[in-house]
Order: sequence, then structure tokens, then C-alpha cells
Amino acid sequence: MRAKKYILILSAICILIFLNACTNGQKNTPVNLKGTKNENVVRIEYSELGGVKTIPIKVNGVSMDAIYDPGCSGMHMSLHELQTLLKNGKFNENDIVGFSGSQVADGSIVPNAVYQIREIEIGGKDGFKLFNIETTVSLNQEAPVLLGNAVFDQVASVEVDNINETINFTLK
Repeated sequence: MRAKKYILILSAICILIFLNACTNGQKNTPVNLKGTKNENVVRIEYSELGGVKTIPIKVNGVSMDAIYDPGCSGMHMSLHELQTLLKNGKFNENDIVGFSGSQVADGSIVPNAVYQIREIEIGGKDGFKLFNIETTVSLNQEAPVLLGNAVFDQVASVEVDNINETINFTLK
């Protein structure tokens, strides 16, 4: 009898925890982000394409969209973007650093060129600029531009605000 009582109480607690964990589909934020008054925070609106968040950037003055990718160790782009920079006079042989291999999600190693971005502007005129960021370049013409930790390590913190659809960069 006592065991049944404990099982009943335990079941009721589990049901309450389960019901509390579920929401009716509304997005809730644990912190009031709108009340933050930090002047060092730059909020960049993102777009979602195919389940990934993209933000506008300029690489050496050339506009591109980049995927926010905290799983990427650096910054990465395709040969196509590098050719665009070359055609616009925004890349030269002095920007070449060397060659490396990168491990991709399936575990394989792919060869990449490494070059130095002289200037990356994130978020347009209301955004911010970073300088001298090493970038890997894939031979794959369709590889997207990835913003990874080489960029994020240059700022104090990065936060995704899914309610307001912004990526918030706190500058150092």
C-alpha cells in the first residue's frame, strides 16, 4: 500500500514537471533583452534561410551574406567569393598567408587556402569593423561564407536573440 502511495506521488510530480516544461508555442526569453542599456552592444538583424541565420557583412568593402556559425573555428568562404574580391581589386597576392587543411562535419580533411581579410564590416553602417582576420578559402564554388570563432573571439561576447531576431555583439 505504501509503495502505491509513493508511486502515485512520484507520478504526480513527473506530470507536473512535464506540464511545466511544455509551452503553448510562445517564445519566452529568460532575460529582458529590451531593457539592456549597454552602448557597447551592436544588434544585427538576421535572416533565416534553410534553418541557418545569416547576417550582412562587407569583406574588404564587398557586400556578402554570412552564416552565423559558432561551430566553425574560423572564418570560411568559397573560391567564388575570393574571385569576386579579386575582380573588384579587393584582394592581392600580399593577402595570401598559406595553405591548410580543415576538418568538415563528416570528419574528412579538405585542403584550403588561407588569406588575410584586411577589413570585415559586420552589420552595415550601424555595425562594427574588424581588421586582419585570417580566412580559409574552399575550392568548392558553392561553399557559403561562414562567420566563426575567428570573428567571435574579437568581441567580448555574442548572443542570439531569437525573440527580436538579432545577433548581439558586445564589443570589447
